[in-house]
Amino acid sequence: MRRMILLLTLAAGSAFTVQAQSEITLLAPGPMRTPLDKIVANFQAKTNYKVNVTYGTGLSTRQSIAKGEPLDVTLAVAPLFGAIASGNVIPNSATPVASFLMAVAVPKSAPKPDISTPAAVKQAFLAAKTIGFVDPDFGSAGQGATEAILKLGIADQIATKIKVPNGGGPVQRGLASGELAMGMLYLSDMLPNKDITIVGVLPREICTPTAIVGFISTKAGDPVGAKALLEYLASPAAQAIFKDAGFQPHS
Repeated sequence: MRRMILLLTLAAGSAFTVQAQSEITLLAPGPMRTPLDKIVANFQAKTNYKVNVTYGTGLSTRQSIAKGEPLDVTLAVAPLFGAIASGNVIPNSATPVASFLMAVAVPKSAPKPDISTPAAVKQAFLAAKTIGFVDPDFGSAGQGATEAILKLGIADQIATKIKVPNGGGPVQRGLASGELAMGMLYLSDMLPNKDITIVGVLPREICTPTAIVGFISTKAGDPVGAKALLEYLASPAAQAIFKDAGFQPHS
């Protein structure tokens, strides 16, 4: 009888160990790292899952989805047509998580321009000596900046003063040094930087918040765990963390 109890106890302990070591793989855009690290840590503390997060640029994330890499959950940045058309994510698993907000910043010592209306933004861009934002072929933040410029109809007028590096780091450094007179990046990227002045978020009429949507992969090794993670990312607790980090909550 004692032998039977011992065997059952060992079996139960073994099963718990396997469950405790269950791992979920998550692919996410790099600009989400700060809040997502906190959210993932909270999720792991509340469950028996370990989450292995890989961060990439908007471009590399799209490439990973297109290749069908073996992931459980992917956080895709709008537009989402490519992700869905790839056949590598489950369309009806789509879960809105948050949105990036495009913001304008200037050097710390510079006065804040008015960007409260599209007309004011147009005037500010025309007056700026240099404007920096991420190359739209490299990162999704550049696509939002490009959208704003095209909607304002001033692309030709400011073409010679636009700087588009491969990443937000050079834009922030350019603002801090004064090399750039104005920069456009995600609000969440710029909030921690004390060496620049954030003017505010661009009006929605010229720049739509960039949606971030989670999908379960068709190759998910643990669909149940993937669903649990997506539900947690959309939970009020996670949404509060996203909001504090400069993201727009999904609802």
